[in-house]
Amino acid sequence: MDNQIRIHPAHIALAKKFSSPLYLGPPFDERLISLIKHLFTEKEAEVAINLVLFWPRSAKKLAKKSNKTLSETQLLLNSMHQKRIIFKSKKGYFLAPLIPGMFEYILMGGENTLWHQEYGRLITELFATGYVAKYIHRSLPAIRTVPVQKAIESKTIVSDASFILEMLESHTHFGIINVCQCRQSLHFSGKKCKRALPQDGCLVFGNWAKGIAKRGNGREISREEMRNVIEERWKKNLVFMTANVRSDSPNVICTCCECCCHYLEAVNRFNANKTLSRPPFIASVNEELCTHCGRCVKACNTHAHALVEKKHSFNSGKCIGCGLCVIACTANAIAMIKNDQFDKPSKSFTRLIARISPAGLYSLLKTK
Repeated sequence: MDNQIRIHPAHIALAKKFSSPLYLGPPFDERLISLIKHLFTEKEAEVAINLVLFWPRSAKKLAKKSNKTLSETQLLLNSMHQKRIIFKSKKGYFLAPLIPGMFEYILMGGENTLWHQEYGRLITELFATGYVAKYIHRSLPAIRTVPVQKAIESKTIVSDASFILEMLESHTHFGIINVCQCRQSLHFSGKKCKRALPQDGCLVFGNWAKGIAKRGNGREISREEMRNVIEERWKKNLVFMTANVRSDSPNVICTCCECCCHYLEAVNRFNANKTLSRPPFIASVNEELCTHCGRCVKACNTHAHALVEKKHSFNSGKCIGCGLCVIACTANAIAMIKNDQFDKPSKSFTRLIARISPAGLYSLLKTK
């Protein structure tokens, strides 16, 4: 009860706002309140409760709503923007969901302070409750896998053959985010990734890569450097996940692992695979050639491959078409075959949003 008394009303109000289905929020409980208290001071929370999701409000309007002077309000807004817990545009300030949104924005700067470490611990603990599952009621094919593109002697070519090449050729600007936010948050929680480093950040293509260094989010690289990074990440058995849009659209590729990635965690543990587009290729196993060595099991990030009583088992329903198992298999027992149910990429993000909006709205209303 004493702990309840010490909680500022603005923290409670802000936690309730972030718990809303509109914000894809977690349940309103002590874990969420602890996170909000860590992110926002009491005075910052008094201003933040008047911010709106993705709709900018001016400092002048926020000062009036918060019953504070303009100068005090501006100082608090600057403080929150510097901590990356609110967003700023030319028209004013606004909020984004805890995850995705604020989570990526806070950590992509790569800062490693005690404040960031505690944030990483709190958000990881909150996400691990599996609350994201309550928002998935219909198929929302927004995310796609980019398969490994590599020809291996006496094996199939694992490819959505032209997709990654087209991404490299279609754009003139490339960049790498300072850190992988998922790996960084797990690192702050005391866990070590078994495949990659926190510094193996997301890959940025097109106009989105322009100015990321200026904004403190990453560094720009050349096309050839990006080609080398792609090869390096595949060697680390990382899954390439990106928005399901055409290769010539500006985009970001996350290079994910099952031990750290919050998205793969949601797919593997919380049945969030409805947000995955059906891949262009899926794995096919020739059990007669299989030697039951387990190399594919170690390579697979979604546990589609397993050893049961020392014999190989394959669950095609868990296959996301990344192709890493084909690279790992030395017995030529695995090949990638075309998937007739492939969800073709949208022309742009605008088209993608329009495509998934009906199912998204249904899921939102169902959750409410």
